[in-house]
Amino acid sequence: MVLTAAEKRARNAGYQARWRVRRAAALKARPEVVEGDLMQRAERSNALSEQERLALADALADAAMGHLRRSQQLAALARRVRFP
Repeated sequence: MVLTAAEKRARNAGYQARWRVRRAAALKARPEVVEGDLMQRAERSNALSEQERLALADALADAAMGHLRRSQQLAALARRVRFP
C-alpha cells in the first residue's frame, strides 16, 4: 500500500511527537538538567514578575528539599553499612 504525501506527513508527525515526549521525559529525569535550568532562571530573576519569582523560589525550594531527602537516605545507608 502506497501512502500519500499527507499520510506520510501525518505518520512522521506522530513519530516526531512521540520522540519529543520521550526526549523531554529523559531530560527532566536528569537532575543536572533541571538544576541547570533553575540556575539559569534564577540568574535572570530580576527580569521576572513577582508571581514568576515566587514560582521560581518554590521550585528552588522543592529541589533543595529533594537533595536534602536524598542526602538523608544516603547517610542512613552509610550508617547501615558502617554499623551492620
